[in-house]
Amino acid sequence: MALESFGIPKEQERAVAGATLIGSLWYYAATVFYPSLPLKQAGLYRPRRIGERPPLPLADGLGVYYSRRHPFPVLLEERPPGYELVDEFDHVAGEYETYVEPFSAPVIKEAIAMMRPYLTPSSRLIDTSCGAGTESTLLATLVPDGEVVAADFAAVMVQTTFTRARSAGIGNMAFFQADVSHLPAGFSDMFDATFCSLAFHHYPDPAAATRELYRVLRPGGYAFIVDAGPAWFKLMSSWLAAWADPGWISFYTEDEFQVLFRSAGFSHFYWEELLPGLGLVIAMK
Repeated sequence: MALESFGIPKEQERAVAGATLIGSLWYYAATVFYPSLPLKQAGLYRPRRIGERPPLPLADGLGVYYSRRHPFPVLLEERPPGYELVDEFDHVAGEYETYVEPFSAPVIKEAIAMMRPYLTPSSRLIDTSCGAGTESTLLATLVPDGEVVAADFAAVMVQTTFTRARSAGIGNMAFFQADVSHLPAGFSDMFDATFCSLAFHHYPDPAAATRELYRVLRPGGYAFIVDAGPAWFKLMSSWLAAWADPGWISFYTEDEFQVLFRSAGFSHFYWEELLPGLGLVIAMK
């Protein structure tokens, strides 16, 4: 029930919801993620898995292209339909990583460790929801002869990532404001890998988004998705996300992810729980 029904203004309700969400993320990381890490390293926590890992790449990546042609952010000329889903992210772009990183950092560390064998020094990646750029800039350092295209529907997030990358002296990145369900037409077959970190649950049309990931990958390319997965976590967390997370649409179980990616045409699908409640999809075109 909305707090507005108790006479609490909508703005105050948003503030309460946001603080509740952040506190819940930090608490879950402190009490679940960080205690699970040594257990996982010791083999005492065995993550759930679906499918078999796809084969590793047999050739070098596609190398540098977009970062040479687009040194500055490429933004949409007009406010696109559906932009209200990301308005709130424009308002918090500067503080976003401060709120999210205590929760996301251990998950991303585990994800990158699994992804690295699939990346070559010349891989070209697109981060379809780059946010404030923490993961995009990290990935760019792993592909020194390749590049990362940092994309996001929220214009201020794209600009924030651009500032972050340039402040760090990272040059092998390009920056696009783009809807993951309608990526630029010229992106077809242009990437060795796609990456989406803790954002798939914001996509209003997950089937269209998955088809776009397939389209922009070269044959043999990989889609990586980090997000909530197990059914128990979806059941436990959806009510809070629906109330407090701006633009949240739905979490997807590992089985639901498999249906989406198989339906989009991917030849291989693999899912592994990274830490309790969060998993990594590796799908191969």
